[in-house]
Amino acid sequence: MNDPQRIRTAFLSSLSLHEASPEDRKRFIELTLRDLGEERRDLLAFEIAERLIPLGVLERVDRFQREGRGYVRYRVANSEESFLLPAGEEAGAEEPLVRATRPHWHARSRLLYKSLSHLISVERKLFTRDERNAEYLQTDAGDILRTILASARQILECDDARLYSLSRGLDDTRFVQPVSDGEPWNRALAENWIGKRGIPLYVGDVTERGFVHAMVDAEAMDATMHLAVAPSEPRPDPEGYRSVAMARVGEPGSPFLFALEAWSRSPHFFTDERVGILTVVAEHATDLLNTLKKLGMLVMIDELTGVYNRPYFGRQLDHEIARAYREGRPMSLVIVDIDDFKRVNDTFGYEAGNVVLRELSQTLASSLRPFDTVARWGGEEFALILSAETTRAEAREICDRLRAKVQNMAILVPGLDGRENAVRLTISLGGAMFPADVPLNVDRTRGLDRAGREKLAHELWTRANMNLRISKERGKNQITYAGE
Repeated sequence: MNDPQRIRTAFLSSLSLHEASPEDRKRFIELTLRDLGEERRDLLAFEIAERLIPLGVLERVDRFQREGRGYVRYRVANSEESFLLPAGEEAGAEEPLVRATRPHWHARSRLLYKSLSHLISVERKLFTRDERNAEYLQTDAGDILRTILASARQILECDDARLYSLSRGLDDTRFVQPVSDGEPWNRALAENWIGKRGIPLYVGDVTERGFVHAMVDAEAMDATMHLAVAPSEPRPDPEGYRSVAMARVGEPGSPFLFALEAWSRSPHFFTDERVGILTVVAEHATDLLNTLKKLGMLVMIDELTGVYNRPYFGRQLDHEIARAYREGRPMSLVIVDIDDFKRVNDTFGYEAGNVVLRELSQTLASSLRPFDTVARWGGEEFALILSAETTRAEAREICDRLRAKVQNMAILVPGLDGRENAVRLTISLGGAMFPADVPLNVDRTRGLDRAGREKLAHELWTRANMNLRISKERGKNQITYAGE
């Protein structure tokens, strides 16, 4: 072991006492302990230090293991001086069901400057640069969440960080896919304590029988309460992790609701201070996701219809082409145009036309599968991505169902005379399949670069637009794919 890795501990060599006698005869008594064995001296030093904690002389800062031996770091009260002692047998004793410590918001105030500066500037991570060095907003929640994981590992200095979705019953599957593989350490506890109550949990050693503890601020008592909320059975981790702490990222009822787990290979790694830092990271991650949601609504959504806009659709089409190519599965692009839309504006006015656009866009969005995409391309034209894996037959069936549903709609719109009128519409659709309907002259060993994806997207759009024209020429209110 090299010198920087060596553990240096305090060494108990003597004890100084003084006699309780009159001042003029008081004398000091110094006991030399060098003749005691090393283990006896270490145990004695540990016992003394532990007894000084309730008296307010020392504070326990940290507890960890190195090369199979436990160590405890103490801090002298009201000072920054600290020292290490080898832990005695009592260090592994089971903790009580309830204990109180100093408020963990005090620990928060001791965050290192680098951690604070990292968190304060975290909003910058909403933005990234493409291959042409143009800055744009990241609209992929997965990218943002992976950024949060990297930040958590860096700030906590733990061995691993994981993020699991706690959202259930949501239609938008872009947000419910877990960022980390597998399941939370304990989903029931994560959903009930982390997701619903927002209370951080931690386990000192997952390989030993003990308790799952919750950390709750009790401001009226100026303390932090540690509550044993559930028994913890030994559950060795295959990667050798020993301790875990969990906090909530996001808000209940929103698509952004996750359990953030921090893991360490050292038992009892998550002290008050570290759990406090974890909650700060989780709170800032929640703020980041809320900011993403608000900004995303501004830059991704068409203001009139509430569906995605043209710039977002272009990036999403780029992603879908890359994914379909990578996975070797078919997808479809569909262009939708309202038949004789000008007649609605001329007859009932532009406000009636806006009502029609809103109703139609919501009908399209609610009728597609959760993983498909609908956007307003411009005017009365909409674009759909039927994500991989979608065959030509499935795409045509989806489009025909949309066409029939719109044909049977009666939309109430305000007329120029102020009275409501029922308007009936039809739509024409043109579709194109990837990769079947576009020339795919690329080296599969190299993959698709940005220029290749843009070229394929243009080809796909051209084919779909040609088929839309065919649908119009054949009498409208129909769907056309290549070869039909």
